[in-house]
Amino acid sequence: MTQLIITAVGPDRPGIVGEITSYLHKCGANILDTRMVNLRGQFSLIILVEVSADQGAKLAADLPAQAVELGLQLSVIPQSETPPRVEGLAYRLKTYSSDQPGIVARLTGLLRSFGINIEELAAWQESAAFAGNPIFLCEIKMTVPAAVSISTLRADVTRLCNELNCDADLEPLAGERI
Repeated sequence: MTQLIITAVGPDRPGIVGEITSYLHKCGANILDTRMVNLRGQFSLIILVEVSADQGAKLAADLPAQAVELGLQLSVIPQSETPPRVEGLAYRLKTYSSDQPGIVARLTGLLRSFGINIEELAAWQESAAFAGNPIFLCEIKMTVPAAVSISTLRADVTRLCNELNCDADLEPLAGERI
């Protein structure tokens, strides 16, 4: 068996997920993990599939042409050996603020300085009539190395959020998949 990572982007429309997953199923591929999202009219996906080696080669050759018919730009990348998982504690960081450039860059830069592995990041803008302008939310699921002091991390997150004028919640993830 071989594993492939498939990424695709294109205009969203009803039925696109069904068409892609049906095609993968028809090729004998088993979906192991996936994220799909509609970003303001643009559909984006990343899928990890497992398939027999011969079907994997056929899938990698045929899927890009199938994607063009669906209006997608697609790539198929063979999954190399899985790197060792970062050991540590699972945490979630959520921030809420008025939108401004640099929030994600500064948050992720701070986390990088601690050697924290970001497992999943979602950021979005919402209408907030009570605030007078849009509110920006960011949610990061991460693995904090055991050697990192949570109180130091919390203090640095608080300091940065004070600079950015945002509220933050940093909490352990109990029993959630990351």
